[in-house]
Amino acid sequence: MILLAIFAASIGSAQAPAPAVTVSAPPKQVAAGSKLTLTVILTFAEGFHGYQNPPAQEYEIPVSVKIDGKEFKVVKIAYPAGVEAKVGGSDKPTKAYEGVVKIPITLIVPTKVGGRNLKVIVGYQQCDESTCFPPGDIVATVKVNVVKKVAKA
Repeated sequence: MILLAIFAASIGSAQAPAPAVTVSAPPKQVAAGSKLTLTVILTFAEGFHGYQNPPAQEYEIPVSVKIDGKEFKVVKIAYPAGVEAKVGGSDKPTKAYEGVVKIPITLIVPTKVGGRNLKVIVGYQQCDESTCFPPGDIVATVKVNVVKKVAKA
């Protein structure tokens, strides 16, 4: 009886594997004040999804991308359209991200030269066909070398 209660508690507190997040590498040098486009690559494990941005339903918590700090200014985040997905507890399909999702972001590079660590924060709520897990954030960091003028190759 006690083992059954422990087993039931462990199932109730099970967590989904966090999605993987990477950011495409920037060029070796980036000119101060220029535009920089990077791609955030979000990978959901098989059987899991996150809601598209913007969400199809008001109650859905969509995938989001933010930049930590004020040095880099966000110009555009190009969220792709999700795929149609059937979610447990709902009669109508919704739009979700599954598998590998690529989200391009365009930034204005700071005018001050030097090396920077650009922190990209990806927010998500991951679900499977019957359960949505608590929302979370994943931080990915890329190094950006800001120079006055990019050397010609």
